[in-house]
Amino acid sequence: LLSYYVLTIKSDPRKELLLAIKNDQFYVVYQPVVRSETLQISGVEVLMRWRHPVAGEIPPDVFINLAETQQIIVPLTRHLLTLIAQDAPVLQTLLPAGSKLGINISPIHLHAGSFQQDLQRFTAAMPTDHFSVVLEITERAMIDKNRSLENFDWLHEQGFEIAIDDFGTGYASLSYLRKFQFDGLKLDKSFIFTLGDSPQNQAVVEKIIDLGKAYSMEITAEGVETLEQLTFLMKNKCDEVQGYLLGKPSAIADLNLNAAVLSAYSLGHTMN
Repeated sequence: LLSYYVLTIKSDPRKELLLAIKNDQFYVVYQPVVRSETLQISGVEVLMRWRHPVAGEIPPDVFINLAETQQIIVPLTRHLLTLIAQDAPVLQTLLPAGSKLGINISPIHLHAGSFQQDLQRFTAAMPTDHFSVVLEITERAMIDKNRSLENFDWLHEQGFEIAIDDFGTGYASLSYLRKFQFDGLKLDKSFIFTLGDSPQNQAVVEKIIDLGKAYSMEITAEGVETLEQLTFLMKNKCDEVQGYLLGKPSAIADLNLNAAVLSAYSLGHTMN
């Protein structure tokens, strides 16, 4: 992925990222998240995209990795928060009060000195008491245990929720569940893709769902693409689902949550 970027851009990555922020090449898309019990929209996950004027769409894995290695991830995340706040008045008309906004936060930003100030500025720019903001953080964020615990306590005091993202892909997931207070657990899509491969894979997903519930966390499954996957997750009481079956990531101008609701509704009738 990094080679792809270097060969395509043929420029200084750090300079290219800063220019992209300055020239508004980054934009935001939103993917519906659906309650599995009711098949109603519970919120959206916020995802950043980069449309380069020469190279076209740069894959998120590429520019996020580059932003971290080039020490641009903090200003990039600040830019993401600004873009969300700009979209918020429209989002407020599409989503009812209490809807979740899932936002990915880099471990580097979590431990940055400006982190709390950046989140306070974001809160001040958002509609009051309309959205429930869920910060999605990977296991790498917990390497600095003391700093993470301090920030987690502060986030909960400020009304943010915290979800552990891509659960199951790290090396010490269970120990993190014991040490940190998470509100949600996002089951990595790699587990969902392999649900139909074997009973063993299904058993692993069942156990992860049970584990999350034992810690009183909301469980969200990513990457749901088939009716069979959705049926399995509903049967095993996974709280929320997201994926192409229920709605693709869309720019706010193209976001049609009513269509996502109708799609989920028709799926529910199909299963019944």
